[in-house]
Amino acid sequence: MGQATSVANAMIATGCRPPYADCNAISPASTRRVGVEIARAGATYVDAGIIGFNPVKEDGGTRFYVSGPDTSSVETLNGRGVVVRRLGEEIGRASAMKMVYAGATKGTFSLHAAVLTTAHMHGLTEDYLKELDESLPNVRAAMERMVPRIPLDAKRWLAEMREISATFAEVGVTPNFHAGAADVMELADRTPIAAETRETIDESRTLAQALDMYVAAIREA
Repeated sequence: MGQATSVANAMIATGCRPPYADCNAISPASTRRVGVEIARAGATYVDAGIIGFNPVKEDGGTRFYVSGPDTSSVETLNGRGVVVRRLGEEIGRASAMKMVYAGATKGTFSLHAAVLTTAHMHGLTEDYLKELDESLPNVRAAMERMVPRIPLDAKRWLAEMREISATFAEVGVTPNFHAGAADVMELADRTPIAAETRETIDESRTLAQALDMYVAAIREA
């Protein structure tokens, strides 16, 4: 919000009013507040939400969802390394799309971390994973892949979980799932893994070793 205010003030001071798109993972209420600031400066505001990995990794398939009265400035990027999908004139729809999508993906990552950490503290990790191998192998694979990596992005995802929580609350759906997810992200950010990056992560670290770190972070709190 502070950035939008600064940009709006700069627009007013300079008389230069280019279109302004906010592509951050924020709630519809947050994006509307940003839109008010940009409108104060007399500029066009585009609500945007990004789904997918970076355009190079996605081979041009990264989706930019946009909404607002005039989204043409972002739509010009369609087919130029990204896919732009318009969701109508209402500011907030694009951000809502990002929130519900991340609510399922990153929300599930946090649930997996909470479940595995609890199992680990009860000494049930191997037994639990064996059960998943028999009954839900896809869930086991997802846990193995993501739980050790959550800390790499936990600080950023923590704020995102709070925005998702606010998105749910705005329409009368319980915000508690993602308030809890935020707690898990905060826990993950206290593990030593959080000091690593996607490029420097120890790929030899086992799931059990990562869970040891989650447990240690709880006990050190």
